[in-house]
Amino acid sequence: MTASPIPAALLRGVRRHLDAPQAEIVAIQRQPLPGGLSGGHLASWRLRLRKAGAVSALTLVYKHGDVAAGEFMKGASQREALTYAALADRIPLTLPTVVAVHAAAGEIWMLPFPPAKPATHWRAAWDEGDVRAVIADLATLHAAFWNQAETPETWPWLLQPTLADARRLLQDGRAGLERIWEEALFDDSLTPERTARLLVLARDPAPLLDALHAGPMTLLHGDAGFQNVAIAQGGCLRIWHDWQLAAWGPPTLDWATFLHPWAYPEAPSPLPFRAMTRLYLDELARCGARLDPNAFQHQLDAALLWRWLIQWGPLWGKYRERLRPEVQARLGHAFERLQWPALARWSSRPGQ
Repeated sequence: MTASPIPAALLRGVRRHLDAPQAEIVAIQRQPLPGGLSGGHLASWRLRLRKAGAVSALTLVYKHGDVAAGEFMKGASQREALTYAALADRIPLTLPTVVAVHAAAGEIWMLPFPPAKPATHWRAAWDEGDVRAVIADLATLHAAFWNQAETPETWPWLLQPTLADARRLLQDGRAGLERIWEEALFDDSLTPERTARLLVLARDPAPLLDALHAGPMTLLHGDAGFQNVAIAQGGCLRIWHDWQLAAWGPPTLDWATFLHPWAYPEAPSPLPFRAMTRLYLDELARCGARLDPNAFQHQLDAALLWRWLIQWGPLWGKYRERLRPEVQARLGHAFERLQWPALARWSSRPGQ
């Protein structure tokens, strides 16, 4: 138990959640929980409550975004808190039950998830039905905000990775690539030839951005991999969490993040990548948002490369000390299946 001050945002949220304006938090017992790769802090908070003279308990998960340094995660904790506070009721997916947020501080208190299928950053115990259901969810999200130009104006805190935030994100990636090149930090995956090709794109991103802007824009989860979807109740409940990178951008950016973890060596996919992509396009069409498959593939290549430049380029070069050998090996395996084929296709196009 601690005697530290009760956060005002938490007290307001608990009273609203319990529909008890006079409820009081008597004490808080905190227990650390394992955090994510981005560096956020998680803890279990067991609250002792007094309501109408009776004492009860409520357990919450506390999340605070002390995320890793760098442009890619800048403002991520505040963005996630704002998503839950201001946008959750518009999102046609199941989100965590959030009891309280302190948006300016990037603090979130939510109810614990029910028991879910095992999923880590590197693997998920999903079957084909789970994959199909999550793909349908993602298509539903995208279709709900399809080309709604007012979205970034209504929620200006959304990340805009190919528009307003593109320059600052790319600066970090370009700096990382230049360090890799200057210090010859190559490996079996990131070869000198691939580094040179990526540097060309980092120094002149217009072709990538033109391709990404040739299609529709929508609300993005921002990191739509299996590590951020908790599947419970035999697959009937899918909780989409970790909205730190919630964004306005091309749907292919989200699709690239959906595919990425399935490319890790420990994560054999229940369906081939092409089959999953066809399912996504079919689900979009069912929701009234049709895309040409060939144009989508070209934009997906651009999305995979753009995401590499703004996320993995900084990590591989500028913040290399964070890159543990086992993580580097897993990422290299994923790049061989997704990003490097996309880079080869992109480089082989006329004029590239």
